[in-house]
Amino acid sequence: MEIENYTPFMVEAIPFRSPEGKPILSVIVKGTFNIPTKGTSEIAHKQIPIFFGDEFYDSAKGGSVKFEADAVPFKPKADIVLVGKAYAPGGRFVPFVDVTLQVGNFKKTMRVSGDRHWDFTSDLLPPSISPPVPFNSMELIYERSFGGMDPLTGGRCIENPLGRGYFDKKSSKSINNAPLPNLEDPEHLIKNWDDHPKPVGFGFYGKTWMPRFKYLGTYDEKWQKERCPDLPLDFRYEFFNAAHPDLQVKGYLRGDEEVILLNLSPEGKLEFKLSGIKIKVTLTKSQGLDRNAPTVSEEVVMNLDTLCLIPEEKVFYQVWRGITAISDLGALEVKKAQINII
Repeated sequence: MEIENYTPFMVEAIPFRSPEGKPILSVIVKGTFNIPTKGTSEIAHKQIPIFFGDEFYDSAKGGSVKFEADAVPFKPKADIVLVGKAYAPGGRFVPFVDVTLQVGNFKKTMRVSGDRHWDFTSDLLPPSISPPVPFNSMELIYERSFGGMDPLTGGRCIENPLGRGYFDKKSSKSINNAPLPNLEDPEHLIKNWDDHPKPVGFGFYGKTWMPRFKYLGTYDEKWQKERCPDLPLDFRYEFFNAAHPDLQVKGYLRGDEEVILLNLSPEGKLEFKLSGIKIKVTLTKSQGLDRNAPTVSEEVVMNLDTLCLIPEEKVFYQVWRGITAISDLGALEVKKAQINII
């Protein structure tokens, strides 16, 4: 297949097999843009490549995913993700700060508190929360959100096994001096040791965490006999949506939304507009395998399904994606893919 890319963006065309077992071709276009101090974003000189694997904050230990792979066939909704830190206004040291991410009509606020721990030295008194340690910046990772494991019972938070603050049983042995989450929903702050709020975060959400994991489908004996190595029939494309469940947008993004980032950069507030760029992909398909077979043109519907903001680097990237049916995984009938900006 020949790819004629008339854009400055990264492009890949990858064959996949759908959950129904049918071959499809997914066209992926990834564009990197500068975050301006104001006005409309412009195309960045340096383009971030298409990721074929996950990139972790700590490649040796794993943990939170910093950037998830772009090479997936389809997303039924748009992912909004932010990779970065919370900043106190004016660089001051504060006990907590609220940060806000807004894209168009979508808005999410998170409370970021300094390090705290549980004081529980006597079973005669309820556990209490220590005052937060003042801070001026903090990394927004799921290790600082609610979740984790109760060291006494071995019970885990299925929505975020990497986090902190999860307990099944009241015990001073496990609770005393245990850290509390730094990242919380300001409407559902932790007050008691047995509070189990939904973990919050702006980053990429783990593949094995609920509710994402349930979309992977059923891999039982029936699948082993009848479907392996294809996806199970109850697989759902929602599995490929990698943002926090609260940061997934139905209907995709237009690409010209206003973006507001509050206390997510040293400047305090960033306010700008997405470029409004749209992508046109035209495929030239052969109607036979003979070199002289007639060809037809097909336009692929491209959805803007990923927006990843990286305020630390003053850039963000967008991913447009579209799929088309093909006759086999070799995609031999697709002779050419032409990529244009419109």
